[in-house]
Amino acid sequence: MGLFDSIKNTFSKSEPAADVTVAPSQLLREAGLDPSGLKFGFGTGSITVSGTLTEESARQKILDVLTAIPGIETVHENMELVEREAPGPATDCSPDPAAAPVVEGAGAGAARTCTVVSGDTLWKISEREYGNGANYMKIFEANTNVLEHPDRIFPGQKLVIPDL
Repeated sequence: MGLFDSIKNTFSKSEPAADVTVAPSQLLREAGLDPSGLKFGFGTGSITVSGTLTEESARQKILDVLTAIPGIETVHENMELVEREAPGPATDCSPDPAAAPVVEGAGAGAARTCTVVSGDTLWKISEREYGNGANYMKIFEANTNVLEHPDRIFPGQKLVIPDL
């Protein structure tokens, strides 16, 4: 920064633009992809993604999202394909006639609820309940009275699972 930039910043009434950085996992969620099994490493002009995938089709989509990040010239990929786990009995997801769905336009049947267990994400719950993790925002929207952010769920929380 030169002398004139320093003077300009001193007497300028506007504040410098904030540096807004979005995490790769957030970019993947926005693209409808589940980043829960992935880890990211960063270098100068590069990003490394490693972890596990349950669908081969997601690999190229992930690489496309990461290569579109400004400033990223190289994406190093170390992802491996694993079989999808069958839903286990660890969660308590069952019809609950006492719980009314919060989402407008939800089905007329009894609302289901789900108690969050360790390791759960809204994506995983959506995948288990709807067969598609990309519907996780429906669960979030139905539970804004309990949840502040889709990435912040905790074991023991009881969530309403609205009908699609």
